[in-house]
Amino acid sequence: MFCVSFLESLCMRNDSRCLSNACQKNSTCVSGHKDDPCLCADASVDSVEELCNKTSNPCSSNPCLQNATCLGSAGNLSFTCQCPAGYNGPTCERADRDCDTNPCEHGGTCQSGLAGPTCLCSAGYTGTLCERDVDECISEPCRNGALCRDGVDQYSCYCVPGYQGKHCDLEVNECASDPCLNGATCLNQIGHYDCICPLGYTGTNCEVEIDECLSQPCLNGGTCHDSLGSFSCSCGRGFLGDLCDTDIDECSSQPCLHGGHCTDGPDGYSCNCSGTGFMGLHCETLTPLCWSQPCYNNATCEDHADNYTCHCWPGYAGSRCEEDIAECLSNPCLSGGLCVERSWAGRYGLVPGLPPAFRYDRAEGYICRCPPGFAGKGRRKH
Repeated sequence: MFCVSFLESLCMRNDSRCLSNACQKNSTCVSGHKDDPCLCADASVDSVEELCNKTSNPCSSNPCLQNATCLGSAGNLSFTCQCPAGYNGPTCERADRDCDTNPCEHGGTCQSGLAGPTCLCSAGYTGTLCERDVDECISEPCRNGALCRDGVDQYSCYCVPGYQGKHCDLEVNECASDPCLNGATCLNQIGHYDCICPLGYTGTNCEVEIDECLSQPCLNGGTCHDSLGSFSCSCGRGFLGDLCDTDIDECSSQPCLHGGHCTDGPDGYSCNCSGTGFMGLHCETLTPLCWSQPCYNNATCEDHADNYTCHCWPGYAGSRCEEDIAECLSNPCLSGGLCVERSWAGRYGLVPGLPPAFRYDRAEGYICRCPPGFAGKGRRKH
C-alpha cells in the first residue's frame, strides 16, 4: 500500500510528465511534483526528495522459495534465484520431474539438473545409472599369486599355501608349531617345512629311529647290535674288524706241534698230524703204534713204550703175523689123505661154494681129507 500526502495544490495540478511512465520499478509517478514526479514505495521516507532518491533491494522480501539463494542484479533492478536440486522456475516454485522414475540403480541417488538427471552412485558401483560394479581386483591388490575375488565395494584374497593376511603378503611360519621331533631342526619353506634330522632318526618329522642293523652290515656271521645313530658287530670265531670282515690267520701263531700242518679256516684252524707220529688237536700226543694197525691177519697189537707186539692167530707167524704157516708142507696126512690148511673165513668166506675148511673164524692147523676106508689123520677104519 502506498500512503502519500501531498499538498492540495500539487494534487490538483496537471503534470504531463507522468504520461511517459518514466518512473522505475517500486515507484509511482505523482503529477504536480515540482522537481521529480516519481514517488518511491517506502513509507518511511518523509520527503518526496528522499523518496525519489532511494532504490529498494529486490531480495529483501526473500522472493526465492525452497531456501534458494537470491542474487540481485546490477543497480538492484531485478533478482535471480539459484534453485536447489529438484526445483526450477523464477522463484524455484516448480519441482523437477526427471527423478520420479528413479533411474539410478543399486541404491544410487538421483539429482535433477538442467542437463537432465544425475546419479550419485553408492560405494562399489559406477556408470551413468550406477549400473556397473566397480572391479576392486583390477588394481591387483592380492600378492604372492593369490586369487582375487571381487565383491560389492570390497574384494577377498584367497592365498596360496605359505601366505596369509588380507593381501596374502605375510608369509606363514610353518615351523611355529614345532613339528620336527627328537631335536631336529625345522626349516621354514614357502608352503611347507623341512626337518633336518639328527643322527639316528628319519621320517618327515624325524619321528622314526633308524635301525642301522636293518641292512645287515656285519659279515661272516657277526651279530649286529643297534644303537642310536650307530651299530656294533660281535664277530664270530676267526674274524675281527668293525664289520667282521677280516679273517684271522689262526695259523700265524703256529699252533700245530711236532711238524703238524696247520690249515686256516673261516672260524679256526686244523692240524694235520699225518706222518708225525703224534695225534691230538695240536699234534701234541704221541700216537700209539698199534693205531696204525701194523699186525696182519687179524692179529692183536699190544703197545709198549717204544714198540708193539703182534699176537698171531694159530696158523700165522712173523713179527706182524704176516706169515701163513704151511701146515701141510710136512705131509701130515697118512694113507694118501689130502692135507688142507684151515683158512680164516674173513679172507674167503664171501666166496660161494668153498669147503668148510675155509670158513673158520679163527683158522689154524690143517685137516686131512681121507680116502675111502680111512679116517683121522690117514688111519684105516676098523
